Amino acid sequence: MTPSIVHRLPAPIEAAAMRIEQAARGAVERTIESLGIAALSAGNVAQRSEILAAQFELDRKSAVFLLAFNDAFESKLRRDCSPRTEDAQQSNWSELSLLDDRELENKVAAERFGLQIAHQCEWELRELNGYLGAVLSLDRVEKESNPLRPELIATAMIRAAESISDRDDVRKRLVAEIGRSLGDSLAKTY
Repeated sequence: MTPSIVHRLPAPIEAAAMRIEQAARGAVERTIESLGIAALSAGNVAQRSEILAAQFELDRKSAVFLLAFNDAFESKLRRDCSPRTEDAQQSNWSELSLLDDRELENKVAAERFGLQIAHQCEWELRELNGYLGAVLSLDRVEKESNPLRPELIATAMIRAAESISDRDDVRKRLVAEIGRSLGDSLAKTY
């Protein structure tokens, strides 16, 4: 058995990741407050109950949520920033598998969430891509090769929402509300 090599992120990307994690922490705090206000203006009892359940779960398990977000975000970031070898670039057909419905729904939700964030931060992302080209020693950084892209953050948020609730309606409400809060703060962070 060969030991795995631990790859350290470039310092500017590591600092940017910490800023994104701080923005996520602030978004969670704002979301807890905004869910309470949304519950007051809910149209019916079922909707109010769903909103209050989401607020209760997020308030009670915010530390677990943030820990799951940080773990998912950092692992994806390390994978995206790790040096590529020729062996890793070749397709390994034995690792292919079919996606179940839940994984497919999560992937679609992450893309939507990422697009929502990208819309709110369009100009900031363009500047970030230019900066990352210099940091990663690339001529040009495309959307898909940006290690700090919104889809990566969205995937980590969805994984974090899964970690605190088993109820699908609560997870969807959390992702929608955090998306609103996070999009505003990521424009400043980027």
